[in-house]
Order: sequence, then C-alpha cells, then structure tokens
Amino acid sequence: MKREQDIFNDIQNKGLRPWLDINSVDEVFSQKFHSLKVYTSNHHLQYQLTFDRPIDYKTKYYHRLILNTLKMDFDIIFKTIDEDRDESLILYWLDNILNKRLKTQLRDIGTLIKQKDFALSYINPKNTSYQIDQQHKADTYIMQLLKLALMQLYLEVQEAFKDWVADELIVEDFYTQLLLEPIPEKLPIQKIQILEIEPEPVKKRKPKKEVESLPFYSFSYKQYPTHQDKLTDLWDSLKLNNFISTDTPLPTFKKIFSGTEINNPVKWTGKISELYYFIKLIYTDFKLVEDLKQDQWKVTCKCFVDKDGNSYIFRQFRGQKRPSLTGHKIDKAVNLLK
Repeated sequence: MKREQDIFNDIQNKGLRPWLDINSVDEVFSQKFHSLKVYTSNHHLQYQLTFDRPIDYKTKYYHRLILNTLKMDFDIIFKTIDEDRDESLILYWLDNILNKRLKTQLRDIGTLIKQKDFALSYINPKNTSYQIDQQHKADTYIMQLLKLALMQLYLEVQEAFKDWVADELIVEDFYTQLLLEPIPEKLPIQKIQILEIEPEPVKKRKPKKEVESLPFYSFSYKQYPTHQDKLTDLWDSLKLNNFISTDTPLPTFKKIFSGTEINNPVKWTGKISELYYFIKLIYTDFKLVEDLKQDQWKVTCKCFVDKDGNSYIFRQFRGQKRPSLTGHKIDKAVNLLK
C-alpha cells in the first residue's frame, strides 16, 4: 500500500511534531489553516469523535489535518483491500494494517504521551490552573486528538471488513490493551446510530408465513426440464477452466440448478470474484434461473463451498467485481446455458 506521505507518523515522530521549534509559533499556522481544505471521504464513516474545539490557529490546523488524514487513510485502505477480494489477501492486509501498523502506533503514542506529560487534564477547559503554558497545552491537544484518530481509523477498518476480523476490539480495549490508560468515564468515540423507520405492520400475516415457509434451496434453471444437456456442457467448461473441482459428479452439479435441497455442495476451486461473476451472469444479467427474491447470494452459499470445503458467507460477495483475467472464460461458459 503506497502512500505519498504518512502524515500520522510525521506528526508523531518526524517533522510535524508539534513541540519542535519550527512548529511552535502560532501565527505561521493562520495561513496554513485557511489554505487547507476539508477532505470529504468517499465513504460514510461509522464512528464519530467527541473532542474539544481547537484553541488557536495551530490546533485548528492540526485538527483539520488529522481529521483529513483519518478520512483519506480510510479511503486508501478500503480501496486497496476492496480491489481484490481474495480471502488470503484480505487477511494479509488486515493483519498488516490493524496489528502491525495501527496497534504499534497506538502503543507508541501512549508511551509518548506519558513521556511528554501530554495529559488530558492540561486541555480541560474547566481546569484553569493549567492555562499558563499555552504551547504545552496546544501540543497536548494535538497528540490527544491524534491518539483518538488512530483509534477511530482502526475501528473504521475493522467495521468495514468485520467478516474477516477474528478478534474485534471495542473502544475500551484500546485503553486497557494498548495505551495502558484508565478508561474515560465518557468514551470519546461513539458509533453513529442510524435511525431506521419501522415499516407499517402487515395486517395480513398469513401470506407472509406462507412465503417464509418456502425457502429457496438451490437455483432453478429455466430450461432444466428440457435442456439438461446444456448443464452438462457447462459442467465440462467449468471443470476445464478450473472453476469447479474436476472430481465433481455430474448429478451433483445438475442438482444445484434443480431448485431442490442441496446435501452435497459443489466445490468452487476458482476465486470468489469468479463465483460472484458467474452467479451475476446467470441470475442478474441473463436471468437464466428463476427469481430468488434477492436471496441469490444466500443460495450461492448453499450450493457452493470454497476449494478447501469451507462455506462461503453471503456478505463476502458484497463489492466483488468482474475478474479481469478470467471474466471472458466465464462469459463463454454461461453462454452455453442460453
């Protein structure tokens, strides 16, 4: 993951450290602040920070810089991981970003805050006894905000890819496991609550129960009764291109297009993006199978397992794209069903 500049690291360890002499004069930050535009993220962040207002131009500049970097970093991370939803790559990136990078930065900033005596009490607006040293107060403000931004970035990445995160952290864990600080009485990071409007209750409940009592077990190929030979051709094509296991029995393969219950799912030996594109073609694009009321990915999980025999999670198909290298092979295979 290439980045032109690691701003968080520069603030913590390099030339943007607020306590350096070059960064000590408040007046120089007035122009910097007004020339720094607010960055708008490409995604809706799931968490929000509660922090005091900046106290001068220096803290105004760093405040905007830190929040801009938080949003920009998340956009870069999301794009990097989302480009190829191969499970091994996702796990690699998450380990690299969450465990190796962000946890390390949080441990380091916890140590730095203690060494520099950047305690929250110095920026408490109700505590007037700490108003004498304005430089130290500004530096404390900046480093405490940086600490929270690193925590939020961790939570945003964890939330975006939670299906692949085995050990989820909550806000309190950062204080007890990484920062070694007391947990604040009022947590400064909260998940944004989205108010959902409840739909009006359905008066006739009986039809709804009838629908719910008829689950979709598998795909129903529209030409199944008359042209099962096309399924045989598809079976040959998918095996030839290593999309399904070569030892897949033909009856097992045909059954996933029969609409009946599946006891032996087919082993998909290709990438998840290739399975996504295959289902998209037969269900969404060409409508070669019957309507599943938007449950096509749940049905996919019933009909297919990965190359190791593990079940898919339907959320894994969210955000998948046409595989650039093998998409044409899947196009040819699906054309056999038309």
